[in-house]
Amino acid sequence: MAKHHVPKLRKLGIFTLAHGKSVGISQQDISRLVATKDLVRLGRGIYLHPKASLDKDVGFQMAYSKFGPDSAIGGLSALYHYNLAEQVPGEVWVMVPPEKRTRETGYKLVRTKTRLDKQVVDEKGYRIVTVERAVLEALKLITKIGERTAIKAAIEALATRKTTEAKLAKAAKELELESVLAKHLEVIVP
Repeated sequence: MAKHHVPKLRKLGIFTLAHGKSVGISQQDISRLVATKDLVRLGRGIYLHPKASLDKDVGFQMAYSKFGPDSAIGGLSALYHYNLAEQVPGEVWVMVPPEKRTRETGYKLVRTKTRLDKQVVDEKGYRIVTVERAVLEALKLITKIGERTAIKAAIEALATRKTTEAKLAKAAKELELESVLAKHLEVIVP
């Protein structure tokens, strides 16, 4: 029976079927554990041990489980994570490659050609854009995020020393967003 896998699953937190298989748990084992309530099915192919310790970022972990390693939390969700936006996003904003689609509700996919291995950091159970990339992407997506929110986030990030002009410039160069930064620089720099 699958009971001996339960301690392993508790450490995983939120996990996908593929992740379960990688630690030696079959689909049948998972189905049995769900049936006996030793596992909780959160969504299609996403599971959680009922006693796993979850952080406040559970929504980010679920999004990352759903969209995989070539995704990262971004947009308004990243701004909120870094305390640069007051408004709690109604959906989890996820940066994904241009071909990625979803019918799932609760997610706002931001399809980007900008590589998702630059200016992205690993957190516990998910990846998120850096403060610099969050600010730059907000300015780039100003029509989606809202001009007031994007400009305020950029000013706030500099004012609270979450980032510096130099770090923003370096990130802009790395992400090929120099023109975006240049366009808004006089508004955001005191």
